Amino acid sequence: MEESKYKNLYEVKGEDGNVYGPESDSTIRRWYFEKRLNAQSLIRRVGDTDWRQVLAYKEFKVSANEIVSPLSKPGVIFWYRIYCSFSGVFVGLLVLLFLVLRSLPDMEQNMSPSDFDEFQITSLLMVVIGIPCAIFYFFCSFMTYRGWHWVLGLISIGLGMTGCCLPACIPLLIFWVKPETKHWLNRNE
Repeated sequence: MEESKYKNLYEVKGEDGNVYGPESDSTIRRWYFEKRLNAQSLIRRVGDTDWRQVLAYKEFKVSANEIVSPLSKPGVIFWYRIYCSFSGVFVGLLVLLFLVLRSLPDMEQNMSPSDFDEFQITSLLMVVIGIPCAIFYFFCSFMTYRGWHWVLGLISIGLGMTGCCLPACIPLLIFWVKPETKHWLNRNE
């Protein structure tokens, strides 16, 4: 009875020499597909004394045709990348617009002094805040499946909810906090 309890549990020897686990065979398989483990990574069944490479165990041998992620990518990831790309382009175009308006020589003649001062401050703020925001959104659109990317996505969706993207951000947020999205982004661990 005690033997069957540990049959599918494994310990992993990290590159730092520490032992991690016990972990289930499904977790070991997922780590292998996520490239957290490679074919030379050392593991052992709980209770065994000898370390063996991952592919020495028949349950982890896969053919080249089977090397796909065991977790299917949630549809929200596709829409999130579109949202981030659109937001990055939109903010970038706003920054460009303000830079062009600031460079026009006759802007000061067409405005009162107080309006011109207000325009200068507004355009300066837009450039100073807009450039990092555009870079942030472009960075978010190329995210992979890491746990901290879920938090990054939550921040970028929250930023979008403060402006004109609110109607798109509400369904995006609803699907972003679902367990399958968290699981795909390794947020449950």
